[in-house]
Amino acid sequence: MYDENDAVIGVRTGDKGIDKDGHKKPNFEPGVDLLAKVTVLGEGSRGSLAKQVMARLGLMEGKEPQVFSLGVKELWEVPEGNFAEGMVVHTLGFPSDTRTYGGGWIYGMKNNVVSIGYVTGLDYEDPNIDPHHEFQKYKTHPKVAKILAGGKMIKYGAKTINAGGYYTMPKLYADGVLIVGDSASFLNGQRIKGIHTAMKSGMLAAETIVGAFDHEDFSSKTLKHFEEKVNLSWIYDELHAVRNFHGAFQKGRWSGLINTGLQFLTKGMAWGFMPKEHHLAGHERMQKLGEGTSDSSRYAELKFDKESTFDKVTDVFYGAVAHDEDQPSHLHVLDTEICATRCAEEYDNPCQRFCPAAVYEMETDAVSGRKELKVNFSNCVHCKTCDIADPYQIINWVTPEGGGGPNYKGM
Repeated sequence: MYDENDAVIGVRTGDKGIDKDGHKKPNFEPGVDLLAKVTVLGEGSRGSLAKQVMARLGLMEGKEPQVFSLGVKELWEVPEGNFAEGMVVHTLGFPSDTRTYGGGWIYGMKNNVVSIGYVTGLDYEDPNIDPHHEFQKYKTHPKVAKILAGGKMIKYGAKTINAGGYYTMPKLYADGVLIVGDSASFLNGQRIKGIHTAMKSGMLAAETIVGAFDHEDFSSKTLKHFEEKVNLSWIYDELHAVRNFHGAFQKGRWSGLINTGLQFLTKGMAWGFMPKEHHLAGHERMQKLGEGTSDSSRYAELKFDKESTFDKVTDVFYGAVAHDEDQPSHLHVLDTEICATRCAEEYDNPCQRFCPAAVYEMETDAVSGRKELKVNFSNCVHCKTCDIADPYQIINWVTPEGGGGPNYKGM
């Protein structure tokens, strides 16, 4: 919520008790206004409110666009001795191509549980890439398959991370508002770690707000001290040292590895074979069909046996996803005509592939004979990939009613 001067004055919650056709149900409750002297936005990757504030108040002016990756993950229970508790393995490459940022992890947890997953940069070029399928293919590697042999999958999930780092940090304050954590690009992309920076930024935000109350001033004049505190803290030291890490890989894996190796020696300096722009938004890097590295046969040999590899719908079941289906879809597609025409022709509707939960389908309409978009919003695992990766930027993810979504216990 904003006042007449565009200062943030709080948050308005959504109406509750609306059916799928937009009508009020007997349990209807109107949204309420939560007023605050300072609103702190810490919504994680691709925050719904943070996105709106950044656009309305111009907080990304002079900054590079935020870039994201998608981690697709399963928990497995494996036979004793397959993988040691406490063991950590990180991998680079397979099955991604050399133009795509990606890598896997395998962590040994208690009680013979293994956390395994694969991260795909959502700044990939080939519209045929499917991050869920990349992960399933990852598990077919002989060394990975050996770890999972005789085991069973027990949990599934997917989540985006804000991987751009220092150069993609927005202005962290405006009148009445501060932005913290992953919403503000505080993730260390090199270490794939951001909980510590999120916690520290929250602490610095609290200190700033205490100072604002001391001065009874909640404008940018006082709240700018939050950004100063961040830049004087170890958050700056850590993120500035890896400021060019992700950007280096937008020229490909091999030049990225050489460049990041040199960055270790030079405290993060970029080198001549970096792209002119450190980061391009992922949806801008996606190429149209027939261009560059487009490969429609990428997953021709991938089979879902439901023992070691799983289709999306099966995985969604293991994510314990639940939504009340008698509510408006929380996935707003702003122009479905683009989906049926331009996107179908230019990209073959990549939403069917980049979504790790089979939310988006193109179904043939019985009357017109053309394919129309169907949105299975009840499958959604709240990763926000669609809001990020759609090449036309016409998908808007908003918060669904109540506590709907995945149940990520132990994940």
